[in-house]
Amino acid sequence: MTTRTKTGGLWLPRRAFLAGGVASFAFIRGASAAPPDTIASGKTIGRGQMLVVSEDAAGRIVALDSSSYLGPHKTHPNDVIVVGSYCGTRILAPMFTRGVKAVIATDAGIGKDNAGISGLLHGETIGVPVATIAAMSAETSNGRETLLIGTISRANKQARALGVEIGMLAYEAAARLAKAPAGKSIPTPLGTGEKPTVVEQTAKGRIWATPGTTAIKEKVPNDVICSGANSSRVSSDGILRMGAKGSIANDAGIARNNTAVEGVALLAEKGVPSAAVSTMSARLGEGLSTWNDGIISVVNAPAAKLGVKVGMPAKEAARLMLG
Repeated sequence: MTTRTKTGGLWLPRRAFLAGGVASFAFIRGASAAPPDTIASGKTIGRGQMLVVSEDAAGRIVALDSSSYLGPHKTHPNDVIVVGSYCGTRILAPMFTRGVKAVIATDAGIGKDNAGISGLLHGETIGVPVATIAAMSAETSNGRETLLIGTISRANKQARALGVEIGMLAYEAAARLAKAPAGKSIPTPLGTGEKPTVVEQTAKGRIWATPGTTAIKEKVPNDVICSGANSSRVSSDGILRMGAKGSIANDAGIARNNTAVEGVALLAEKGVPSAAVSTMSARLGEGLSTWNDGIISVVNAPAAKLGVKVGMPAKEAARLMLG
């Protein structure tokens, strides 16, 4: 039976912390080399920023807090890209399309139908080394910490061939991945369902299903957003930009310091009802799965006042937020 605990103003499932914490602890091993000075602080890199962690004749290791920050930055086929985002195919698709030597991202608790690691599996089919860190081993949306203390949970065959092992710290794994040959551009579509869809419309407003919070550009002050993205601060930035009435996204394995659901708490500070669905109940990257399949795992105070509860179907929660 799942019990609930109130942490930082959020109702969360206690079982998620216990299971995730134990799993992450089992991965941890001692580091054999000191981390680069560029990541030693463990601080977030910052909104929109990309950090060059190291660079030599063979190429670079670069890091971003979120894959959504990649757009304006020039990357190269000789780069190893590390992101504090989940390892979904639609998340890694722009990197594969540009050309990348290798990628490290978070496993987001693996997720329903392996959606949290679909990019790792796709990378294997197209020959790109990809590895993931355990969701509870490092903060989500923190590229430095992903590298500094993130522990490898999965690696595809190309990454394993380069010496990446389960339990290895991510910065050591990145150094091994940097020895791979240069990548090449492999055009990769984002996948089906990338367009926002109105799934319900009433006199009080609309409910949207969308893969993430960057797809809707206009203000939607009367609407509730069901997103396939994680519920991090990056997600909450998008909800605030849209001015939405309410928000539901994926808990992406909760992550260290609750950072995969930090956006739910940040929206509470703005008085916006928000909740997250369990990563094992709905497929990451698919707003329609959040809407159709999602079961609420995290609730903020404004949502709780409207009757939203842990264990409730996302459809019911979204309708309560709509009013």
